[in-house]
Amino acid sequence: MKDIWIADGHCDTLTHLLDRPCTIEDQRNHINIYRLKKGDVRLQFFAAWIGPRQKYGPPLQRGLRLIDSFGSMISDYSDAFLPILSYSDIKSLGKNQIGALLTVEGGAILEGELANLRILYNLGVRLMTLTWNHRNEICDGIMETKSQSGLSDFGSLVVKEMNRLHMIIDVSHISTKGFWDVLEISKAPIIASHSNAKSICAHPRNLDDDQILALASTEGLIGINFFPNFLSENKAGIVDIIRHIEYIAGLGGIDTVGFGSDFDGIERLPEGIEGPQDYDKIIDELLRLNYTETDIKKICSGNFVRIIKEVVE
Repeated sequence: MKDIWIADGHCDTLTHLLDRPCTIEDQRNHINIYRLKKGDVRLQFFAAWIGPRQKYGPPLQRGLRLIDSFGSMISDYSDAFLPILSYSDIKSLGKNQIGALLTVEGGAILEGELANLRILYNLGVRLMTLTWNHRNEICDGIMETKSQSGLSDFGSLVVKEMNRLHMIIDVSHISTKGFWDVLEISKAPIIASHSNAKSICAHPRNLDDDQILALASTEGLIGINFFPNFLSENKAGIVDIIRHIEYIAGLGGIDTVGFGSDFDGIERLPEGIEGPQDYDKIIDELLRLNYTETDIKKICSGNFVRIIKEVVE
């Protein structure tokens, strides 16, 4: 099938680039240039994962180092990567180029200062995951089991400012109450960049049916996460990725589904998947199930491109 290519809404490769350190050619990583090209990934979201302060130190300093690693990758491999700052950049991608969209995973990077959000935007960040599992100045994460609070006053200001700046709001990892607070405040579609369906796999990180329907009703998007623990309570393989795609598409519509692999942020992969070079196996299975070419294109890239066009502009 022609013109089917991949947009992946989440990976943690920047962590390896900074901490190993290594280059984007490194074969130890799930993601490298060769695997991206073999898998026909033409749009990759690169997350600056902030991580726990106890391990990585002050969040803003950590984030800036990760952003610097992204900038070095773009500079050192300018023939391979084009930074994506707007929808027009996607349209200008060369035949052999990969669009690289910079994101932040963890609103702790703001350190409670709204000005830092604007600084991140000026550095090229176009998406922010508001929390990472635990509490920060914006909101509780889903693993903050004692309180499960929603958005703080500061968090409400962050959501409004992200709308103003045309940044994509990502609710993966957020507490349930925080999720509903964001949907109430945001004037733009929001996404869960790397989350799955709780009805298929009852992990706290996955979304329940009401959340999936709410994202669908606001023209949002869910990126299927490849972490086996989020796919199945037993061993996970390609069939489980398909189960989550089918469930979310059946409940919220085909426009609600994309990929958010979490490559390089997970210690295990599903059977049959070793990296982005294996996306064709998922496409082949969708074809076997008689998905139309139009629907496969939406799942593989079209839905993420739509979000960029609508939100980032």
